[in-house]
Order: sequence, then structure tokens, then C-alpha cells
Amino acid sequence: MRQKMESMKAALIIWCLLLPTSISVGAISPQERKRIEDAIPEKAPAAAKQARKLLIFNKDIWDGVVRKGHTSIPYGNLAIEMMGRKTKAYETVISSDIAVFRPENIRQFDAICFNNTTGVLFTDTKLKKNLLDFISEGKGFIGIHAAAATFVQWPKYDQWPQFGEMLGAYENGGHPWKYNEWITIKLDEPDHLLNAAFNGKGFKISDEVFQFQKPYSRDKLRVLLSIDMDKTEIISGRLILPERRKDKDFAVSWIRGYGKGRVFYCFLGHNPQTFWNPPILQHYLAGIQFALGDLPADTTPSNKAGQ
Repeated sequence: MRQKMESMKAALIIWCLLLPTSISVGAISPQERKRIEDAIPEKAPAAAKQARKLLIFNKDIWDGVVRKGHTSIPYGNLAIEMMGRKTKAYETVISSDIAVFRPENIRQFDAICFNNTTGVLFTDTKLKKNLLDFISEGKGFIGIHAAAATFVQWPKYDQWPQFGEMLGAYENGGHPWKYNEWITIKLDEPDHLLNAAFNGKGFKISDEVFQFQKPYSRDKLRVLLSIDMDKTEIISGRLILPERRKDKDFAVSWIRGYGKGRVFYCFLGHNPQTFWNPPILQHYLAGIQFALGDLPADTTPSNKAGQ
């Protein structure tokens, strides 16, 4: 009887966590859904070592008030869920309930993805510790676009410094390029496993660009993609941080180790169409599998690689 009750309780928790999924996916048109389906990779870059479970977390908060958030959120949710199901790389749970970070809930996952989260999601010190311990003790974290603007609210950009240290950076200083402006991306690591989707070639894309402040450093991160500043024009009048104007280092995607765990971040994802771009989805799938622990990859920081 007790075992049956525990099973019913677990099923109820999962049902509650999945409830936001059906709400958000409803905003996607049949045509857009077909575009996402057609862009999903045929197979994963690695076979799952065991059954994997990925949590996608969505929440946008300003001054303690929940907001709608990025319009691309349901597209990202759907694309990531479809990739896991089609390739059998992982099972997906989608939630916006911070209770998922309690120990009894978070332990069921192999990795957590912050899909365009923004603002101060929670201030509970126990939940903060649970999240960082989850990663440092051997699990994974994936950050998409505004994940770098999480536990951030203007004018204070680093309201939880340990989160920024784990992720590798905090965004700061606005957007040097807006969501409808084109940038050229270069492959900092053409032969890296997580860049296999691009076949050694850079590409152009329109997306909203973040610039990063400390703790961002190539001494700590393995940068995979960045903006090719020889082929991308700096737009007059845009605010650019002094350090970024000096070094012209606008990282797009990176990985890092965090304790025994793994972190993957990419800022592409402001626009819905990002999630029906086949190479970008392949890049994300590789990053997710890296974070899950199924795709081993070199995390030696860029400035120390080859030494």
C-alpha cells in the first residue's frame, strides 16, 4: 500500500511539472511545428550510457512579478523535447515551478536547462545550494540565450555571483546587435566535437547579442563559437563594454567543467526561427549530451589549450 501511494505521489509530481508544457506549446502554429520537426537531427552524436532525464526550466521575473518572457521559449522547449524523443538521447520534463529545485525533486534529473530564464528566479539559499551542488557533484547544466541574464536585474547584474561563476559569465551592457540584425559567427574550435554540425565553416545569423562581463574569461572557458569581428560591423551609437571594445571578444558558445559536473552555454535563441535551424539544433543536441555526460569533450580553457 505504501509503495502504491509513493508511486501515485511521484506520478502527481511529474504531472504537475509537465503541466506548463501543454500551455506553452499551444502557441506554435502547425507550420512552425513542421519546420521544427524537419530540422531535428536524425540521430544523436553519442549513444546514451543510460536512460537520461533533462529538466527544462522557464521563468521570467521582474521585481518579483512573473512575466511572459521570450516569445521563443515554447519553440525551444518543443525542439529540445523533440530532439530527445526522436534520437532517444533523453526524456524531457518542462517546468516553471521553483519547487523542482528541492532535493527530493532535483535528484531525478541528469541535467538542467535554463531556456531563456531571466531575472531573480528565487532567493532561497537552500534552493541556490541545491542547484550548484547538483552540478558540482556530477550533473549538467545547459544555458540558452537569456540564461546569462538570470539572477540579474538592472542596475545590479550579479545578484548571485556564484551562479555567474558556474555559468561562466553574466551579461551586462545591453545588446550591441539587436534580434533582427545579422552577425557572422566563426568557429573558435573547428575540430571540436560540439562544433561538428558546422563542417568547419562559419555562418551568418540574426539574433540578439549579449556581451559578457566578469567572470567571463577564456582562462576559464572553452569557447566554441564567437562573433567574427572582421566580418561583423560595429553599429554606431551602441553601448559596448570597454573591455569588449578593446579585445573584440564576443563569445557565443562555450563549455566548462564545474566541480565534477559539466556546463554548456549558447546565446543563440532569442528568435523562434533559431529552433528550426538544423546546424544550431545539432550544436544544441551535442551540448546537451555533453552536459548529460554522454558526449565526452575537452573542457580545457581556450587560453590553456595546447599548452
